Amino acid sequence: MGVSNYLIRRMTVRDLDEVMAIEAQVFSLPWSKQSYMGELKNQFATYLVCDKEAEVAGYVGIWVVFEEAHITNVAVAPKWQGQGLGRVLMEEAEKVARSKNALRILLEVRPSNHAALSLYKSLGYMETGRRKEYYSDNGEDAIVMTKLLF
Repeated sequence: MGVSNYLIRRMTVRDLDEVMAIEAQVFSLPWSKQSYMGELKNQFATYLVCDKEAEVAGYVGIWVVFEEAHITNVAVAPKWQGQGLGRVLMEEAEKVARSKNALRILLEVRPSNHAALSLYKSLGYMETGRRKEYYSDNGEDAIVMTKLLF
């Protein structure tokens, strides 16, 4: 199934109930609504949502501080997974990073998240480090992945 009929736009407070529903479905350590409220006010952060068929199908957050961009969160609702929306969201985040003159972009991912690892590798991200016991729910390490943007 190809990706079609979607709209990428800035996340707003009105999106947070749908974002929270996706968080609860996708992550074992979901962010709080208050965290997103703070992020929407953060001058370094940009949060985007993907609208599909009149609902939030996914979202991505990115911080850009000087020459470095950091993907804070990316998720696609289970009913929309496997259709390329994660790739679209990552590509849009990279556009934001480039528009703010970032030279590299990085993220953390669980070693057990094979689908995400595959996506990130296909987009040109490389493993550049590990954060030991990064995830507090099970003590799993995080793989740090980086992509150069120049």
